[in-house]
Amino acid sequence: MYLKYFMLSVLCILFTTGCTGNMESPDGGQKIVLNQKSLKLVQASNSFSFTLLNKCLDGTAENRMVSPLSVSLALSMTLNGASGTTLEAMQKTLGLEGLTKDEINTIFHDLMAALVKADPNVVMNIANSIWIKNGFTVLNPFITANQTYYNAQVSKLDFNPAAVATINKWVSDKTNGKIPTILTEISSNEIMFLINAIYFNGKWKYQFETSKTKNEQFTTSDQKIISVPMMKMENSFGYTAQPGYKALKMPYGADKFQMVLLLPDAGTTPDKLVASLNSEKWSALNAALQNKTKVPVWIPKWKFSWDKTLNGILSSLGMEVAFDPSKANFSAINADNQLYITKVIHKTFIDVSESGTEAAAATSVGVGVTSMPVDPPSFYLTRPFLFFITEEDTGAILFAGKVENPLVTN
Repeated sequence: MYLKYFMLSVLCILFTTGCTGNMESPDGGQKIVLNQKSLKLVQASNSFSFTLLNKCLDGTAENRMVSPLSVSLALSMTLNGASGTTLEAMQKTLGLEGLTKDEINTIFHDLMAALVKADPNVVMNIANSIWIKNGFTVLNPFITANQTYYNAQVSKLDFNPAAVATINKWVSDKTNGKIPTILTEISSNEIMFLINAIYFNGKWKYQFETSKTKNEQFTTSDQKIISVPMMKMENSFGYTAQPGYKALKMPYGADKFQMVLLLPDAGTTPDKLVASLNSEKWSALNAALQNKTKVPVWIPKWKFSWDKTLNGILSSLGMEVAFDPSKANFSAINADNQLYITKVIHKTFIDVSESGTEAAAATSVGVGVTSMPVDPPSFYLTRPFLFFITEEDTGAILFAGKVENPLVTN
């Protein structure tokens, strides 16, 4: 029997990488220890981070933010249903060649569990669910893999307007309202949604005093000078001056998560800086940021949301076959139908203030069926800059973005 259309949506607010276990850390957090295969996945994810961010910035002078790990997790969950050249293309795009599905799933499962326990002073909530239209059959191994490795809650619903409200409420609840909706409607041909939701809320280890926040000038890429609320402090942070930019590491909670801020030198841009980054340079930067320096810091407050359909970007990175109705192979989801990815929609949110950071991202994957400076140390973010939210032990990038104008909210 042929269906005219099949939709599988995956909403995920954070993708993470694999680990072997965790140990008590002297700062009160849980230390994440990686084995070689887990480390390979982390490195591949970070490499994908810079590639994806570079593609999403595309030279546009707008605030942009992605969760490359969210996109990776959404596609990795979908990867459980892929076979043949489609599976190979997805693995190559994500940098996961040489790892089996079970290895990928196991690494994600272990690290998701570790991240929840990593820092008692940071809120990290992770939840997964599968919503299936009554009457549609999905192969048991696909469901079992998502239940076993992603702890997915599986529910069957009549796909009517009430189902839209039910699914959206689940998403909103699991993200503390930061991603209030993922669906506007369910068509008669849509039969499944796989949803992963993670909410991040980290308080700065060293919080800014609100009384010190003052309006200061910020120069945008088009040389427009605006007045923005600038948070100020002086403290010892991981700091380094590299060729072309300065970098600062601001810790959250018990030092297990941090925001890494990159300020390009005058005369260059965040887009050009991103294009020069890779996994090896990122590792070297993190090593340099282990050295703490007392430095005066100005950071603007900012809050914005952003969304992007990633079909074209992912196709250009090697996943074109997965979007081709005549060539894609997702027979491990349902062997009786020709399935393909119809669209990948990515949504993000961030709010940075004196107390800390809230961040979230959503990725929906649809599957269809056919018929160096020498100045005294200082770190003043008074022009466009890059930001990354990372995990300390693995170096994994959870969120990445660019601020062109701190006053723009979307």
